[in-house]
Amino acid sequence: MENRSHALLAGIFTVILAIGIVAAAMWLNRDTQERLPYVLSTSGTVAGLNPQAAVRYRGMEVGKVEAIEFDRENPGQILVRIGVLPTTPITTATFAELGMQGLTGLAYVQLDTDPKVRDAKLLPSSVQSPARLNIRPSMFDRFSLSGEDLIVRAATAMDQVSKLLGDDNQKLLVQSLTGVQTVSLRVGQLADEVKPVAGAVTALANDSRRAIAGVAPLLLRADALLLRADETLVSFGKLSTELGRRLDVIDRAASSAEQVGQAARSFESQTLPRINTLLDNADRSARTLERVTDRLGEEPTSVLFGQQPGRPGPGEPGFSAPAGGTK
Repeated sequence: MENRSHALLAGIFTVILAIGIVAAAMWLNRDTQERLPYVLSTSGTVAGLNPQAAVRYRGMEVGKVEAIEFDRENPGQILVRIGVLPTTPITTATFAELGMQGLTGLAYVQLDTDPKVRDAKLLPSSVQSPARLNIRPSMFDRFSLSGEDLIVRAATAMDQVSKLLGDDNQKLLVQSLTGVQTVSLRVGQLADEVKPVAGAVTALANDSRRAIAGVAPLLLRADALLLRADETLVSFGKLSTELGRRLDVIDRAASSAEQVGQAARSFESQTLPRINTLLDNADRSARTLERVTDRLGEEPTSVLFGQQPGRPGPGEPGFSAPAGGTK
């Protein structure tokens, strides 16, 4: 009885010790960091993603996955609750993707910022109202979709090739190849027939080269003559310009001579008669002045007393014959 009681006590002690060790390990490994909650939504697959999976921001671990559940308000949507450090710069331009950890098949959440979004602001979140982010399809998902599309296109191409290589098309292809072979043989025959003509054409080409070589000096001389003709034309142009200038000078001289002639005719018809009349008037005035001067010389008193009457002549009142005259 005593052995059984000792064994029972030892077993109970072992169980209690194991429970204590597990509790101590859990208490020592508990996460005491404060994290902000965020909700990630996606309509795609989250294969390989489990709770407690890592959350990384551009490769830096900033939190963990807390829960994965369906969206009750929007069937088909999957919600992934994560907790990240408060210092993580999550903005309105932040999005999430699922990344794979090597060949293990386990996934983690990768956070990144869209560079196309400008004026991004910090996205606030709290336990009462956690902010929501979208999970974009990962590169593997995009490759899978592209692979499916590529498989469909490959199948379509194979169907078209199968139709192209049908029995009827194969017969037509064989006939076409036979026709091409016949044409090739005919072309070879024509080439053999054309060889003599080609030799004659070669001789003609040589003769043409010789003729061109003989014509080349003539062409050089023609070029020299053309250059001289151009120089002559340039000299003739200069001469024509100088002749035009001389003709302009002659025209201006003729115009001046005509103006001088008109002035001479005007002087002869209008001015000269006036000068003659003026000279006549001046001559009469000079004679009158000469008579007045002679009279003043004979009778200076006439200036004060006027002109004295002359002596009466025979038969005039007051005439008296001189003494000792004839009887």
